[in-house]
Amino acid sequence: MKKNATKNNMPDFETGLYDSGRNTADMAVEAVGNDPERFAHLLNICFTSSYPLNMRAARVIELSCEKNPTLILPHLNEVIDKMASAGTGGVKRGFLKTIANAVDFRLVKDNGMLLQLSFDWLASTKESVSVRYYCITIIEKMCRYEPDLVPEFRSLLEFCLPESSPGFQNKALKTLKRLPKS
Repeated sequence: MKKNATKNNMPDFETGLYDSGRNTADMAVEAVGNDPERFAHLLNICFTSSYPLNMRAARVIELSCEKNPTLILPHLNEVIDKMASAGTGGVKRGFLKTIANAVDFRLVKDNGMLLQLSFDWLASTKESVSVRYYCITIIEKMCRYEPDLVPEFRSLLEFCLPESSPGFQNKALKTLKRLPKS
């Protein structure tokens, strides 16, 4: 990852993310390291650049958060807000995966928006299986802190089952088995 000529020695992610390969993403993750400023710069690329750069940057965010989940915490509410209008499915999927796997939901100031988005996207057959998959994970985790959500979540999963792909059905059925009975 080449450095550009700025005084803060910021890597040139725009040029460096020239393909979607894992090696390229890993080099970018290494360039981000644990630097919050570089992470914020990469987040900005996700939300201001067009496809495919925004999707590649989202992948680097996801991989960076696997190594250091705390990097996203200061930006979590902004990410949730901007994810709602993300036009690229890969960006949305990447952030949902990051949130599902790396975030303690007690740290989100307003779970309401994330919860609403997750329910809406889970209910939408127009969303990709991967987006719906991570929505299931997010809602299931939120049910641990808000058990009153369980009946609505259970009903939605049961409603979605007949029209769903085998992968979605598998995830939904396993989740239904784990949910407490009302």
